[in-house]
Amino acid sequence: MDFNVEKLDNGIEKVNLAGRMDLKGTNQIEMPFNAQVTCSKVPVIIDMAEVEFLASIGIRLILSSARAIKKRGSKMVILNPQPMVEDIFKTSGIEKLIEIYHDYDEACQAVIPMVSE
Repeated sequence: MDFNVEKLDNGIEKVNLAGRMDLKGTNQIEMPFNAQVTCSKVPVIIDMAEVEFLASIGIRLILSSARAIKKRGSKMVILNPQPMVEDIFKTSGIEKLIEIYHDYDEACQAVIPMVSE
């Protein structure tokens, strides 16, 4: 499992995830992911276009990150999940808690109102 963070000109952080968010993959990135993503007030877009599998531990990481970001007064959305991953979000009800977008500009617009500093 790999991830990298892009700091966009509009004040948003775009996190690109790639690989399998199973036990092994999620454990590989959990600590650096949390340190990078949940410790600021910056809005976050999680690009999941290259995530090929999502297990419950991966859902937990995404959900706990979204909650931490919300507590800091910001917002996180999901961008471009593969169909199987999106189905998992819908089946688990996560898509009711974290918005999912298939368009980059729409994802940016969804979090831009949160950018004020």
